[in-house]
Amino acid sequence: MPDLQQRGGARRDDSLHPVDGPILALIVHLAVPSAIGMMFQTLFNVVDSFFAGLISTTALAALGASFPVFFLVIALMVGVGQATTSQIANAAGSGQPERAGRFFGQAVILAIAGGMAVGAYGHFGTAALYRLMGVTGESLGFGLAYLQPILYAAPLFLMNAVANAFLTAQGDARSNRNALIVGSLLNVGLNPLFMFGLGPLPGFGILGIALSTILVQALQLAYLMHKVRHSPLATACGLWPEGIDMETMRPLVAHATPTTLQMLTTGIGLFAITYFMGRHGQQAVAAYGVALRIEQLAMLPMVGLTTAAITLVGHNNGAMRFDRVRLVARWLLGTGIALMTAGGVIVFFSRSALMSIFTDDPAVISTGSAYLGVAVLNFNAYCLLIVGASILQGLKRPVFAMVVGIFRHVLGPACVLAVVDPVLGYGLTGIYWGIAAVAWLGATAMLVYVTRRLRELGT
Repeated sequence: MPDLQQRGGARRDDSLHPVDGPILALIVHLAVPSAIGMMFQTLFNVVDSFFAGLISTTALAALGASFPVFFLVIALMVGVGQATTSQIANAAGSGQPERAGRFFGQAVILAIAGGMAVGAYGHFGTAALYRLMGVTGESLGFGLAYLQPILYAAPLFLMNAVANAFLTAQGDARSNRNALIVGSLLNVGLNPLFMFGLGPLPGFGILGIALSTILVQALQLAYLMHKVRHSPLATACGLWPEGIDMETMRPLVAHATPTTLQMLTTGIGLFAITYFMGRHGQQAVAAYGVALRIEQLAMLPMVGLTTAAITLVGHNNGAMRFDRVRLVARWLLGTGIALMTAGGVIVFFSRSALMSIFTDDPAVISTGSAYLGVAVLNFNAYCLLIVGASILQGLKRPVFAMVVGIFRHVLGPACVLAVVDPVLGYGLTGIYWGIAAVAWLGATAMLVYVTRRLRELGT
């Protein structure tokens, strides 16, 4: 998409302008590159799981258990990234490119500070969280060797999120797609190189997976910052902050905080589910970790629709085109439900084959297949939750999504999973259906709230 605003707010004559262009074409333009990029990012994680499985089932379980702990980084990336995208899109839509640039500069400061805090958390808290999930012995050693270096490199992850947010707010979803594709391909070669060594280069085992990830993140950041410096909006505003600007930082933090907390509740939910899975052995933990990777692949369309929702709703909300905001929301939700229905059918009938790609352990394959057989019923609930939250992001109203997240990932599991497994004794099957019940309750609440907010626009 060409630049969305000229200096001073004048629009270009562009059929793909977010406020005037055809909605379906805009959704495709933004969603497809984002989904493709995230597909390669997910394949990046799949490759990591594959190589960890070559070491042992214990190493694979450790990698799976690392995901809830790593979610602090993911939460900050999503929170800061989505807040930055929304604020810049709203500013650009209202014809304020200089304000958009100030948001980018303050987001850079926020990303560096947040990354340093995550590094400290990784150093002092990782082992305790692993033990809380029941990960001990050899699995704990594998987990620490992989995850601590990743957390030390958190500023790279967060800066990538900010750079991508600045580009996405302008309609450029392709640069991040390119970075993710190349990074994923590099990871295929770097993983075995760092794990097993080559010639005089020593092998680092599971630590090699972490080193590969860190190097790829650094290369991606260099590329994205090059694109940022040469982007259309960068020519209309200054990018680099001279210091903290509280007038700009305050709304950015106010927007990022509930979004980050919402994502943190997702990490808590994954932590809780991993805990209950751990009651049934390391094979159950490994099965859940692999099944999550498969779910992530199925959810790729939602990543694309999230990008489209925040950018298109943000621009049209900034331009006060509320009729168009409602139309965009209907298109996004309808498209998402259709895609997730198709994805659920595919995963249901291929779930055993998908599990067997990552492991040849019959117990892991059986447990993961059973989980996915129920999980596909949640796909449309996830659509309503994810797309609905993104619409609220574009409207700069992220708080309700945080409330739903607290219920779905903290209160719901505490009330449901703690009863169906330890108390009622339904075991793994009870966990699967408990997850589904909580997901649909949250999705229903999200749909009702988003519908009400859309109706109230402009009144």
